[in-house]
Amino acid sequence: MLNHWRARNFSLIRLGLNMAEQKRSLNRLANEKSSYLQQHAHNPVNWYAWTPDAFEKSRKENKPIFLSIGYSTCHWCHVMEHESFENNEIAKILNDHYVAIKVDREERPDVDQVYMKYLQSTEGGGGWPLSVWLTPQLQPFFAGTYFPPTSEHRYGRPGFKEILVKLNEAWSTKSNEIINGSKDSIEQLATIMDKRATTTENNSDLLTNTSIETCFAYFANDFDDDNGGFGTRPKFPQPVNFNFLLTHAALSHQAKGKADVAKLSIDMTQLTLKKMSLGGINDQLGKGFHRYSTDDLWHVPHFEKMLYDQGQIAVVLADTYSITKDELIGQTLRDLVSYVEHDLRHSKHGGFYCAEDADSLPTKNDTKKKEGAFYAWNYDELHKLLPENHADIFCYYYQCKKNGNVDPMQDPHDELKNQNVLITDGNHQATVEKFQLKNITELKEILSACHKILLNYRNENRPRPHRDEKFLASWNGLMISGLARAACVLQESKYTQLAEQAIHFIRTYLIDSSTKRLLRACYIDQKIHEIEYTELKVNGFLDDYAFVIQACIDLYETNLNEDLLIFAYDLQKQQDEFFWDSNKNRYFNTDGKDASIILRLSEDHDGAEPAPNAVSALNLLRLGHYFNDSSLHDRLQLLFKSYTRQLSKMPMTMPTMIRCFEMYTQGMNEIIIQSSNPEEIIQYIQTSYVPNKIIINLNKKTNHKLIQYNKELTSFIDDKTNEQTRIFLCRNFQCQLPVSSLKEFKEKFDPLILTY
Repeated sequence: MLNHWRARNFSLIRLGLNMAEQKRSLNRLANEKSSYLQQHAHNPVNWYAWTPDAFEKSRKENKPIFLSIGYSTCHWCHVMEHESFENNEIAKILNDHYVAIKVDREERPDVDQVYMKYLQSTEGGGGWPLSVWLTPQLQPFFAGTYFPPTSEHRYGRPGFKEILVKLNEAWSTKSNEIINGSKDSIEQLATIMDKRATTTENNSDLLTNTSIETCFAYFANDFDDDNGGFGTRPKFPQPVNFNFLLTHAALSHQAKGKADVAKLSIDMTQLTLKKMSLGGINDQLGKGFHRYSTDDLWHVPHFEKMLYDQGQIAVVLADTYSITKDELIGQTLRDLVSYVEHDLRHSKHGGFYCAEDADSLPTKNDTKKKEGAFYAWNYDELHKLLPENHADIFCYYYQCKKNGNVDPMQDPHDELKNQNVLITDGNHQATVEKFQLKNITELKEILSACHKILLNYRNENRPRPHRDEKFLASWNGLMISGLARAACVLQESKYTQLAEQAIHFIRTYLIDSSTKRLLRACYIDQKIHEIEYTELKVNGFLDDYAFVIQACIDLYETNLNEDLLIFAYDLQKQQDEFFWDSNKNRYFNTDGKDASIILRLSEDHDGAEPAPNAVSALNLLRLGHYFNDSSLHDRLQLLFKSYTRQLSKMPMTMPTMIRCFEMYTQGMNEIIIQSSNPEEIIQYIQTSYVPNKIIINLNKKTNHKLIQYNKELTSFIDDKTNEQTRIFLCRNFQCQLPVSSLKEFKEKFDPLILTY
């Protein structure tokens, strides 16, 4: 026993010395702007960023590269850092035998995509942290995700320390074989990717409606009828699927197709959104959606909050509300925007931050972070904080229990033991009857009072999760689209202003003043609140261009500011110049100018974010109509043809592209308005769900900049009518006779509107 305590004391002393040493020393990542890289600045590992200095050191010293890729709100990235990168023994092996490089996948998705593709092709899976070993020529020869520090640790995975030792031994004796093997692997991967991207030149047909029907049938069969969402746990929001379903419903309605198809599409979307709104995946106090649910019930989430989720979910909420007028969905949309405005937005500059972490310190006195600590509640804590007559009501409504409401199977690390994640079935009447309250209004007042007490306590007494204060062009674009749709369907001018300020942020800080290129990212110096950049600015990637162009079009349809369309059109020209693959007739993810990126890839499938090629297809479709530019439509047809094989065989993996194809085949509805008082007409159009529409306002008060590009619009202007209203409804540039009142317009437009 004495020896045990002596050993324990020596361990504590060593731990204290190690921690003190780490606090004193800073590696070169301290000079980086990325908060993920800065998180590793105190590691004893001699980290490099993805820089020529690191590559040169590897070549000069003939050392392999250990590449670690993650992001600042990644739970398992934190775990591996604490277990391995803060370990002096492991750090020494890395420093002696490898060149260690850290990459923020959000800052450099081009690096991440290459080596993730390698991992997926060799191991069949992926995730972060991404751990890859490279030759000095940057070619991978071994890869994995999270590794425990040693083989004796949990999860039955090989130990990081043992892997480092064995790979170093292999490099010392067989480096030439490893280099040749890695070169062959990359060549094989490039060949596979090239074959997948082979266009169907001999196929005279584009896609058929069979692909649309197959996509719909897949989602209908995979849907969870009880809880919403697709498949089983873990459950992700998957907004791209619901964007397709709602569009399919609307276009089926317009084509006078099967009514049950439209109804089922809406029902699947509405049920999922309502279940998510009431579940633990939605922060019931501070609002905003967590990343995903670890169970089928949307109860216990992975607690990080990502900007790209908020933006995409906002679009689906807005579109669903415009169809159903479901007030729970409308309120959830308002709550989501409120969260983003208050917690993910820079109040001075108007740009949106990337994310908030899942992990945080339970109290100000704790030193170890836990996942969900900021959001979960102990039963006794709730009764201590809330008025006695309110605590039982609150706990009943939100299903809080004495021993916690989290299934141990959803909490493998006991981080949520005896804790409650707020979830409700939304049944107000059952709570009213159980506690013999006057009515639902009284219950809502009690719950509202409890919300305020708990939210204030949470904000004042619990350390807030880390926020990644990086601004990405692509994710800001997604959020702007969400705000624009919310502004339309709720007719809320404040949301329009938030979107306009964010676009101004992009045009001010994410456009390179010398090259006029869109930039990937910028950062905030929190001491002086000024925008800053990495030493070498990174140009925007395909997703940055596609999502910002989409945001401009969406916001134009909210405020009808033609400058936004022209900005989008200019960005589209840049995108076509820098990213178009004229051999495969699709867009590359990168511009090919960075020699350190050994594969130039093209994204195919929708994932947590929509595939940028698919969003680009939607942009080409919409801009082609606004500018009457046949070259954009020609490029769109090439895109469809390029993806014919994949979309015919596996359309459910590309719902955004299928959605665009269905809009293309159904045809676009052009609405052209000439009126001195168009507000009521525009409001009616904006609050209706017609996804295949464009709207042009030829109000005499506007500057008509669009006419300088689209000369066809001059034929719609009739100065002789003076102040008379004229509204044209066209389909693929074929126009009906104009009408002169909202009532007459409704008679023509109402059959296009999907309602429920």
